[in-house]
Amino acid sequence: MDRVIDFASPPGRLRLRPETEADRDFRFELFCASRSPEWQMVALEPTLFRQIMLQQFQAQTQSYGTQFPLARFDIVELDGGAVGRFVVDRRDTSIHVVDIAILPAFRRRGIGTALMTALIDQACRTEKPVRLMVASSNDPSMQFYLRLGFAVIETYPAYLEMEWRRETKPLP
Repeated sequence: MDRVIDFASPPGRLRLRPETEADRDFRFELFCASRSPEWQMVALEPTLFRQIMLQQFQAQTQSYGTQFPLARFDIVELDGGAVGRFVVDRRDTSIHVVDIAILPAFRRRGIGTALMTALIDQACRTEKPVRLMVASSNDPSMQFYLRLGFAVIETYPAYLEMEWRRETKPLP
């Protein structure tokens, strides 16, 4: 699945292209920008903060590669510039969103909705549910997924598993 996917969104043309090693710096920048607000309240010197973020970034990279070896790892581009990452594992029985992250300056513009709507459309065509995990403390993401018709199907100590099914909610 090395093909590029190109489609319209409210702020402009979106392009999903497979990520490469050349995207590492962008992915690290995005990773740091996507950490929870709690990290902003921790008083750490910048060098130590960067070191911690780098360790977590490397752990996530290795974990995703091991847990989801068949997933499609894409960079999201808006009008030619990288603005996010979208990782989707298409399984036999479901479509699993591993990661969706958009740079803060590009959030609330319809990019995430366009990505998820395209994925939900694919789920409708393949008659599969869409599943994902979200941190239980991440209220903005939780509200986003609820608005798209996802429902909580399992509760874990720090995460919620959510699912979208055609029979529970029509395509947004």
